[in-house]
Amino acid sequence: MHQVTHKFKPNKLVKAFGILATSLAATSASASGIFLQEAVTANAGVAGAGDGVYTESAAAMWTNPATMSYMGESLTTINVMGFDLKMKYKNDGIRNDGEAQSYLPSVSIFHAHQISENMHLGLALGAAGGSSLSYGDEWAGAPWLDSITLNVIVLNPSLSYKLNDQWSVGGGVQFSWAAFEQSSSLFATDQDSDWAYGYNLGVMYRPTDKLDFGLSYRSKSEHSFDADLQRVNRSVGTDVIVPEIVDMSMRYGFNEDLNLLASVQFHRWSQWDETVLNLSGTDRNGVSIQRDWDDVWKLALGADYRLNSDWRLKAGFSYETSPQDDPTKQWVDLPVGEQYRYSVGASTNWDDVVIDFFYEYADLGEVESEKRALNGNLVGVNGTFEGRIHFVGVNFNF
Repeated sequence: MHQVTHKFKPNKLVKAFGILATSLAATSASASGIFLQEAVTANAGVAGAGDGVYTESAAAMWTNPATMSYMGESLTTINVMGFDLKMKYKNDGIRNDGEAQSYLPSVSIFHAHQISENMHLGLALGAAGGSSLSYGDEWAGAPWLDSITLNVIVLNPSLSYKLNDQWSVGGGVQFSWAAFEQSSSLFATDQDSDWAYGYNLGVMYRPTDKLDFGLSYRSKSEHSFDADLQRVNRSVGTDVIVPEIVDMSMRYGFNEDLNLLASVQFHRWSQWDETVLNLSGTDRNGVSIQRDWDDVWKLALGADYRLNSDWRLKAGFSYETSPQDDPTKQWVDLPVGEQYRYSVGASTNWDDVVIDFFYEYADLGEVESEKRALNGNLVGVNGTFEGRIHFVGVNFNF
């Protein structure tokens, strides 16, 4: 084992490695399922309901590339968004409670262009995930997490082909870049980044002008991180999975003024049964963290109503099941449970630009956490986490 500096002794290194396992790998996976979904949502004013068939925004190509076949000769969408995230922790014992809050902006760009009579080319650049949290060093979980920053940016070119007036198909490839850094009262990592790759496929069916159906699939992608531990000549490596997603969407034109929208999504989190972390420069076996996550189902419902010739009003709701209900398998960086989202929006025209405003409130609920043994150490916290997010954004479509 290499010499350790700053009085950071080898036994503390082993302990810190076990502690690091409680937060390093969970961050990317948890965040990919929560943060900045709205940055790549085509119709955030209805909580993303019907995104797989929505053709008024080029951002719909993210969910279903087949939608581009119904976007005309050219359509560009710029999504500008900011969010206010707050996580509160209530400790069961005598140690301090904790609170973390962050404000972050996001910009995503989407463009669809018709290149032949039946074919469209699309390009999406989206902030598919990201977070920055700082609890400080006085809360009960400070030995496991002080602050953490994660960013995920995805480039997704795609093609769609219109088979006839009713059917279209599409597909694309995704290039995902992720970076993170983290610290606690016992350790800190340098920032590390990684590229991952995947693909997405979709089909859209329009039997009548009043009815649309969409089915799409986004493949699993996997990031491999190898972060240097500060103050010691070591690095810790792990793989993080972003799961497969299947989306089923529909739109029903109740009348010429009102559209009803719905989506059902399946997130295959059950593939994330464990995370293995490996410490460089030692003969120790990797630390295995048992996740045992369940698959997640998401249901979104919304309505889009034309108030007059200048304005459309929107409202929506979505619900996601919890991937993990066992308190001993929750982690301090970002505990996850059931999620509820409530959104409203309004759109209007400014010359040839459609401006779409939205506000969304995400209730992350209450998540109980219990300490557990890891690599001979008792890690984690006994308490309850409570989280919420305010999203505010505007989309420009032209």
